Formats: sequence, C-alpha cells, structure tokens
Amino acid sequence: MLAQRKESEWENVQALPKKNKIRKTVKQRRQEKNLNNALRTRCMILFAITTIMAVFFILRSGVAASEAYQLNQMKRQATVLETENSRLHLEIAHLKSPERIQQIAQQELGMILPDKFFFSNTSN
Repeated sequence: MLAQRKESEWENVQALPKKNKIRKTVKQRRQEKNLNNALRTRCMILFAITTIMAVFFILRSGVAASEAYQLNQMKRQATVLETENSRLHLEIAHLKSPERIQQIAQQELGMILPDKFFFSNTSN
C-alpha cells in the first residue's frame, strides 16, 4: 500500500504542472493571438514587397531586352543605308565620268570631236 500511495502522489505531482501548462489565461491567449497576427502581417508585407520587387525587375529586364532589339534593328538599318549610300556614290561617279559623257555625245547625239582647238584669251 505504501508503494501505491507514493505512485499516486507522484501522479498527482506530475498532473498539476500539466494542468497549469494547459490552462492559459485569457490574457495570454490574446497576447499569443496578437503575436500571431503581427507575425502574419509582417509575413504578408514581406511577401508583398518581394513580389513587387520581382515584378519590377522582370519589367525592367523586359524593357531592356526590347530596347536592345530596337537598337540591333537600327544598326542593321544603318548598315543597309550606308551600303546603299556607297552604291549611289559609285553610280554618281560613273555617271559623271568624262568618258561616258563623250561616248553619249558621240553615239546618241551625233557630236564629233573637232580637229583643232582654239582658245581665246579675253581677260584684260
């Protein structure tokens, strides 16, 4: 019996702190609820800030890629225009050549080169 009594006393001793741990005051529950709400709010704010920053960086990189594409397009267009400009300069030089002008004058207009050239000095 003595052994039984010690065991039952021991159970009562162990049961008391458990009851105290389980039982929380209304004030403690409110504090825990406030802490949980504060933590939840902070997590939501952190998530919102992270999301906004991610969207900002994605949009920024998209704009940069778009501008790079436009720049490459303009470079290609400039190269094409420079090539066309060079071709036109060569065509102008060909059209201005004295040999070509002489050939057109003789063949198409029927002009001939004179045998003698006379120069007049009219400067006084």
